[in-house]
Amino acid sequence: MPIDSQTPGSGASRRAGERPADADDPGPRTRPTVAALLGVEALMLAAAATYCFLLVPAGEIPSKLLTGLGIFLLVFALGAALAARSILVRGRFGLGYGITWQLFQALVGVNMLRGTLYWQGALALVLAVVLFLLLLRLVRSTPLPESVRRS
Repeated sequence: MPIDSQTPGSGASRRAGERPADADDPGPRTRPTVAALLGVEALMLAAAATYCFLLVPAGEIPSKLLTGLGIFLLVFALGAALAARSILVRGRFGLGYGITWQLFQALVGVNMLRGTLYWQGALALVLAVVLFLLLLRLVRSTPLPESVRRS
């Protein structure tokens, strides 16, 4: 087996499937912007969950429904917060979760528009589209997991 005399960081010694850490990076401010927007989404989800929990004593809507919705929103808020952290450290989880969440959020935003919640639906839809496009820009610049070496 030939020994590679190149240094580890040089282009000649990289395997075919690997990319440098900064390959096709769309800009130094894109990752913090995406992470901040995902953080805003996480805070909005947590606020909506809190609102659901505060409505339980009112009794106008069944408490089981509000409690379940609040827990559901908290789980997704936690996911959005973890995705924001993953984006900052160039992880893959944030991209997959973020893109999937934006598709779901766009559907919710359209349904909110149909239900006459105009400014809430428009906000959800615009945020989903902007984040979806920014996340797609980051896909190529996020390093892939190391490939397994076979002997």
